[in-house]
Amino acid sequence: MYIYQRTPYYYETDQMKIIHHSNYIRWFEEARIAYFDSVGYSFAKQEQQGIVCPVLTVDVNYLKMVYFGETVQIETKLMSYNGVRYGFAYTVRNSNTGQICCTGTSTHCFLNPQGKPIRVKKEYPLAHEMLTQALQNDIKTDN
Repeated sequence: MYIYQRTPYYYETDQMKIIHHSNYIRWFEEARIAYFDSVGYSFAKQEQQGIVCPVLTVDVNYLKMVYFGETVQIETKLMSYNGVRYGFAYTVRNSNTGQICCTGTSTHCFLNPQGKPIRVKKEYPLAHEMLTQALQNDIKTDN
């Protein structure tokens, strides 16, 4: 698990002075990129290797509003990885109260620049090792 801290910007609010729902998905992406950095497999490194990782699915559950000026922590966990696809779970908490504001998941795959699937285990064994270890570590924190 990786915890990403974020202070919302004013431009992320809507007419009701709360964070607009679309921004949570952006926050998930920020947290996911930070997660990869934390396990030693940055997006920059992936792109240098010619790997792209499109979003396949996103699911978001909005539980409590986040207001401008509040700080949130986004717990980010790698929940699945099979060498071709991976999935993350996110929990957005108010940093001061610990209250859960939002939960969500996303799934992704590994492609080459031509859009063809990549088998990470075969083509990038070091990356496969890092991701397998990260998954095992995150599964341990759930138990």
